[in-house]
Amino acid sequence: MRSPVSIPAIIVLALLGAVPAAAQTQQVTPTQQAPDRVAPAPLGPTPTDISAEARRAQEAAAAGRAVEALDALDEAAIAISEKMPLTIRRATFVAEEPQGYGVFNPRDSTSFEIGQPLLVYAELAGQGWRRSGDIFRTDLVLDFELRRADGQSLVAQQAFNTIATASRRRNREFFLYVTYSFSGLEPGDYVVRTTVRDRAGNKQTAFDLTFAVRR
Repeated sequence: MRSPVSIPAIIVLALLGAVPAAAQTQQVTPTQQAPDRVAPAPLGPTPTDISAEARRAQEAAAAGRAVEALDALDEAAIAISEKMPLTIRRATFVAEEPQGYGVFNPRDSTSFEIGQPLLVYAELAGQGWRRSGDIFRTDLVLDFELRRADGQSLVAQQAFNTIATASRRRNREFFLYVTYSFSGLEPGDYVVRTTVRDRAGNKQTAFDLTFAVRR
């Protein structure tokens, strides 16, 4: 009889320039939970008028006020970010734990030995914030599903981890670092889908990574 699939998962969320928080390990079991009320991402970005910020940035730059120009451009970027769908800009297997946003070594193969952990790096854009005084908070929930290459679902778990951050700035450069450790998998081809639900921005997105298990 084949052993059931079990997935201990480790996840870390980090900001550019920040040291990743201590990882939390959880034993994931194939139970079903009622989903949170998070709307699916819209089909496309909402039109955003950033003409005022662009003019202010241009005027400040022309006058040599570089910091003011950067602040205006930052406000324009935040306006776009708040209205765009939650988006995964990049997702890949990595060879080792990333050291920061964009500071990672991609893995040169998607084939893994039986029981070998899968290290996943993903860049997130478009997350929302909740403001509390001068603090901006994010509130993210992660789900996953493991499938065979033919689409057969093996195990899924909603809210296998939640991530909350607090900052005095609306940080936009986020990355996710997830370690999936699958046991009980037979050699073959698989897909792991990671869903990110943003409860602060009422958005969600998902990304798939295909991989093979070899003897």
